[in-house]
Amino acid sequence: MVINFEITATEPPHNIISSLNKSFYLDYWQIVKDTDPKHPLRNYPESSWQLFQPTLDDDGYTEGNWLIRTKIVVKDSASNKVILGLFPFNFVTSYEIYWDGIKIAQNGIIGINKTDEKAGAYNFNHALSPNFVTRGEHTLVFRISNHNNYSSWKWFYGYIVLGKYDSLLQRIAQLYYQAFFITGILFIPFLFNLFLYIARKQKIEHLLFSIICFIVILDSVTYLVPILIETKTTFVYFQYYVYQLITLLFTFLLPTFFIYLFSFPKKIIGIIIVTTLFIFLLFTNIENRFNIMTLTVLIISSIITMWALYKRREESAIIFIGIIAAWAAYYFNFAFAGLATTMVICTSFSIARQFARKENAEREAQLKSARLENELLKKNINPHFVLNTLTSIIAWLRKDSGSAIKLIEALADEFRMINQISTLKQIPISQEIDLCKAHLKIMSYRKGADYKLETIDIDEKDTIPPMIFHTLIENGITHGYENKIAGTFKLQRIKNSNSTKYVLTNDGDFNPEDSKGSTGFGAKYIKGRLEESYPNKWDFTSSKSDEGWESIVEIKDANANINS
Repeated sequence: MVINFEITATEPPHNIISSLNKSFYLDYWQIVKDTDPKHPLRNYPESSWQLFQPTLDDDGYTEGNWLIRTKIVVKDSASNKVILGLFPFNFVTSYEIYWDGIKIAQNGIIGINKTDEKAGAYNFNHALSPNFVTRGEHTLVFRISNHNNYSSWKWFYGYIVLGKYDSLLQRIAQLYYQAFFITGILFIPFLFNLFLYIARKQKIEHLLFSIICFIVILDSVTYLVPILIETKTTFVYFQYYVYQLITLLFTFLLPTFFIYLFSFPKKIIGIIIVTTLFIFLLFTNIENRFNIMTLTVLIISSIITMWALYKRREESAIIFIGIIAAWAAYYFNFAFAGLATTMVICTSFSIARQFARKENAEREAQLKSARLENELLKKNINPHFVLNTLTSIIAWLRKDSGSAIKLIEALADEFRMINQISTLKQIPISQEIDLCKAHLKIMSYRKGADYKLETIDIDEKDTIPPMIFHTLIENGITHGYENKIAGTFKLQRIKNSNSTKYVLTNDGDFNPEDSKGSTGFGAKYIKGRLEESYPNKWDFTSSKSDEGWESIVEIKDANANINS
């Protein structure tokens, strides 16, 4: 039992109860070595009993046989309708209970070694007969047998509660209901975020949130095990290790999740882990660990969330409300479950809002894409383009019918390909290159020029939005080759760890006023198509270069952090 007092008097204070008390922790214990545990309880001289202060001398009370006692003063006799009960909690041992020297209960088998000792039931309580709870002073003695130690948890870290039997049973049931509720409410977001991690290109924040939910579920399930299956008092050792691991993981995983959620620099995660381990190892012990680590995670999470509010990150306001609710849960001694539950509710609401925004953005992008498709078809199959091409065909028919036929075939190929791909969101880059070459062939016949396209390091497995490079080549011919009868376009693919770049260059002659880049329909179409296929994961620049004109389309990897 955890004893929180310091006293030097020989005779300790008494536990004073009355009919008004619902329950209280028994305190003011004395201890003596049990030298004859196999025989009936005998009276030890008063001088043998010492005040029990395990916080000052833990090692002295670990393994062995002990007697602990405390005095209880009943101010008024209890009604026959009110039954008092004794509830030992986390008492990792076998023990017998004596009331005024009379053995009233036993849990497990007292032993003098590991073999003889048999652990008792985890869920153990004892209702006191009204005949025992009479007005006056009573002595409660626990005969302890503790020879099996499997962790740093000691038998005296447990505690004993005396109170109204029905009220205490009801309170215990409420705690189990609470654990069932938390398990149920977190199981859905656990599965949902795990699915999102798999389905949404493995976004790490979904995996982190799923793990956080699983940790809290594990905490609740560990608490519920003793009512689902029969367990012994030694189950507390298992709970000890699980709770230590859960406390440590939760303390740095929740702030780490916020780092990813708000797209803050990832190097902060290392600082969080080091800080958490430093506090856990150097500033906590068995008595204060949970309280200190709860404060740690609350403080770190609050700092990150306030930083997100300052930076105007999306959903920071909702998460900040959750942090405030978590502080309230901590104040009302509902710390871990309250913190986890409020964070899950707020974060799930935040994810739902993100999906709603994404759905609206995708709908708008689709509408915009449809408009762009119609405009592009109008642009490429317009009377001016058709008229100029027909005029060129007539001219070639008069001087070279074979070239005229080739021009007609090239025109038919381009129209056929445009018709096939204009409604598609993505096409193979090889198909885009074929379309560009078909257009260059048409323009070469029309202008009596020699236009060609060279490719460098192109991966034919790549896919891109349709007519991106076709639009750039068309603009290049229109603005850069008015006075040239030959031109070379080069398309190069540059792959790095975070993105794929496509660099399209040509050797045309451009006026100084063109150096600001294209701002007309062509650029709008390209940007619209890129946003449709790669929301917030692309970049497009187009400007005059030393050799002519250079356009760069950069497509960033899905896992690349554009804000870090």
